[in-house]
Amino acid sequence: MEIEIVKKKSNIGFSPEIGDMTHELLSRLSEKVDSEGIDVLKKETVDILSKCTDPNKRECQSVTNLVVGYVQSGKTMSFTTLSALAHDNGFRVIIYFAGTKNNLLSQTTKRLRKDLINGNVNSKHYKLFENPTKNDSQRIRNALSLSSKPTILITVLKHHKYISELAAMFDNVQIKNTVAKSGVLIIDDEADQASLNGYAYKNSKSQEWEDDEYTTTYSSILKLRGALDNHSYVQYTATPQGPLLISIMDLLSPKHHTVLTPGKGYTGGKTFFCDHPGLVITIQPEQVYHTKHNDLTNCPDSLVNALQLHIMGVAIIVNIKEKESFLSMMVHADREQDASEKFYGWIKNLIDAWANMLANGELDPGYQELKLSFQSNYEEAIRLYKSHEEDYPSFEEIWEYVHDIILDTNIELVISRNKRQGENKEIDWSSSCSHILVGADMLNRGFTVEHLAVTYMPRYSVGKSTADTIQQRCRFFGYKKNYLWSCRVFLPFEAILEYREYVEHEEEMRNWLLENKSLEDVERLLLISNRLNATRKNILSKNTVTTKLSGWRKMNAFQAISENTSFIENFLSKHEWKLYEDYKTTDRNHAYVKIPIQELIEFLTEFKFQNMPDAARKQATLRYIKYLTTKTSSPLSHAYIIHMAYKGDARLRAFNVETQRLVNLHSGRSTTESSVYPGDAAIKFEDSLTIQIHKVKLKCDSLIWSGREAYTIAIYYPEDFAINYVETEE
Repeated sequence: MEIEIVKKKSNIGFSPEIGDMTHELLSRLSEKVDSEGIDVLKKETVDILSKCTDPNKRECQSVTNLVVGYVQSGKTMSFTTLSALAHDNGFRVIIYFAGTKNNLLSQTTKRLRKDLINGNVNSKHYKLFENPTKNDSQRIRNALSLSSKPTILITVLKHHKYISELAAMFDNVQIKNTVAKSGVLIIDDEADQASLNGYAYKNSKSQEWEDDEYTTTYSSILKLRGALDNHSYVQYTATPQGPLLISIMDLLSPKHHTVLTPGKGYTGGKTFFCDHPGLVITIQPEQVYHTKHNDLTNCPDSLVNALQLHIMGVAIIVNIKEKESFLSMMVHADREQDASEKFYGWIKNLIDAWANMLANGELDPGYQELKLSFQSNYEEAIRLYKSHEEDYPSFEEIWEYVHDIILDTNIELVISRNKRQGENKEIDWSSSCSHILVGADMLNRGFTVEHLAVTYMPRYSVGKSTADTIQQRCRFFGYKKNYLWSCRVFLPFEAILEYREYVEHEEEMRNWLLENKSLEDVERLLLISNRLNATRKNILSKNTVTTKLSGWRKMNAFQAISENTSFIENFLSKHEWKLYEDYKTTDRNHAYVKIPIQELIEFLTEFKFQNMPDAARKQATLRYIKYLTTKTSSPLSHAYIIHMAYKGDARLRAFNVETQRLVNLHSGRSTTESSVYPGDAAIKFEDSLTIQIHKVKLKCDSLIWSGREAYTIAIYYPEDFAINYVETEE
């Protein structure tokens, strides 16, 4: 047996060994993944498993870890490889929470059977069970007792009924004794969906633990984990906001993390919304759908255009260039199933009508009218081929195939209302050259629409969207190199703005995760656009606060007066100061200096706060500044320091001894015959961050504090730079 020892520097987990089953799987995967991709996959899989519990240490142990990938980037390949590596290292049971819908469960089960069991080739190494019940207990026990020591693979719907039944099974004396303290791996796919406790915010207001409430799925997960002596719980998601921001005391709060690297050909948010924005088409406001606000009565023109672009894309990619055997289109109008049925009806009627028109032949007026309609969209169909200097066919070449494509178009309504068409519907991708899928939640998180080229989402949003939710709708991400210039995403204008801003801040979040090796010793801070909420509020504890890094933040630094005084006076002496504006009196005249952004970072790093709110805000500001410096367009290069009342004495300010805070730092506006003063809050710059240095004299009744002089600061965040700041406090 070939064994590869991989040394891993870590004070947790163990050093996994890459054995036969991992080598066998990677060998098959190498047929579609290049050698560099295989090396990355191997390295990251080892990293994930090395942070898990050691299955060979037969003792009670558990750990919760997080794996972060992009939407549609290969997370399934990652946890499939993780499963093979877990088998090689002695894990006897692997449990997969495979989504909240039956179609996702089926998708995962099929993928494991294909990739791990490989037909029946590896059947002695793996035994696969889907949604097992108590009736399957003996079969699972028998499989665990086989001399070949196979790894038991269990896919289960993420629903309390099935997870609770699984928990009861593993709590059974016979099964429990058979598993004993051997390693169990739980892989929670789309871990931020349904798994987290929806009563966290409500519980945070209660005074006693006994008063806490738990959502049923969350409770069932805790039951299952409680029934397993030696296990690792690995959360897979592309949207980690929820797991990162829940209370660190929560049993589903991750301790360690791994960030997955997408393959070379991955086309994600950056591709669509930054690198090639021409792939995105704006749906006009009057054609944006909402059940209450804009319940469309007629098929919108933008949908017609999207359908025709899809059909012409099939002609180019499948028939002419022969790069793929089929292409797909997805339509997601609204969460309401009635909306899906309405759009499905429009599409089916259009496709049927077009088929009939073309069947009547060229002499039919409808035929010519339809041809002209397609021709009006031809320039859009070949626009990106032309701009990237790639070969493209003439309209007549495309038109030659349109009739056959329409006749061979499979239209699916994928909703849960109709089991035949919804949860239990199997899509036979090889059956047609053109597929159109219409639905909402069933086509949302975790579901893969094969060869998806055209996406139509006219969904109207009221109020702020949550960042993790809108990202999970991006079924149009994936590996699309072969047909990228035929891809289109139809979205409302507001949705495009949300996606652009989310993509930008997703990169910042990934970089932060990459920079921090462990989640145990870092503040869990996320920077996101002020258009978006990080995640749904109900899973966050009361101590998770949301504020905006915009406008003024007046700080209080009175626990380290001597250190800050020495630092500030040294800083002031090193710079040449310019008068901001002459307001006539020394207490209203201020001086400023423009400094490189690195110096601002050093300034904030050295200036000390010992109260938690300001210390946290300081850290958030530092991360925020560092993020702004890395932006590709107009990176932050400078900032301003303003020395308030730079020639005057310390300004008298009322001081609350109990809170150790100033009652008010800023002087207000004033108008006299001799001068007009706009107030301290107006002393700022709008093109970058501004820090005011204030020397104050404390006014209070305390003999210890009264009359003391100290430096403190105020930070101004221009509105153009405003982003949300989510902080989890202990």
